[in-house]
Amino acid sequence: MNLAVSAGVAVACGLAVVAVTASLGPAEPAAGPAVVAATTTGIPVSTGVPVRPALCDAERPATRDPFPFNRDAARRDRLLPFLDLLGNGETFAGGAGFFGPVDAAGLAVLLDGKWLDPDDRQNAAPSAWEIFQFVCDHPGTHAQGYAISPDREDYRVSLETVWAPEIDDALRADALKFCADADALETSDHLECFWD
Repeated sequence: MNLAVSAGVAVACGLAVVAVTASLGPAEPAAGPAVVAATTTGIPVSTGVPVRPALCDAERPATRDPFPFNRDAARRDRLLPFLDLLGNGETFAGGAGFFGPVDAAGLAVLLDGKWLDPDDRQNAAPSAWEIFQFVCDHPGTHAQGYAISPDREDYRVSLETVWAPEIDDALRADALKFCADADALETSDHLECFWD
């Protein structure tokens, strides 16, 4: 089985968008963010059946403005499966690094660690918390997005895609509702909702 990874990349002030698709091997990432989270944070995470983190059943965190982002970008970046979109070995271009699939356990680590603001939105996308809840409620789905480097004033992690390698009728029905305002939506043989 192959894992198709898609990422929308806004280039130079949003003047162009490039969609990149790559084939990365097994359907479940061998060392995805859940595995990295377990080894770098000590949080036990299963690599088999998706784990439903306790945060999935917690109340939505209170809005904090400004959000107190964890500025430990080195630790944050070890949690994210960054993509080399240009094929030059670099994962950050213009201060932004795009990352591939992160499951509910990985998102919980980002939220708990304060690298991801629950209220962050990529333009018209649902909030990071709403995307997290969708991923929690649909095992096998993942979120994708980008991280901004700490040298920029807008340092953060943002989610812009909900993705699943396989889709059934129940997931399709839920995704059509959840992704109604997405800029791109694919539900034929896999799920991909992208907000630009």
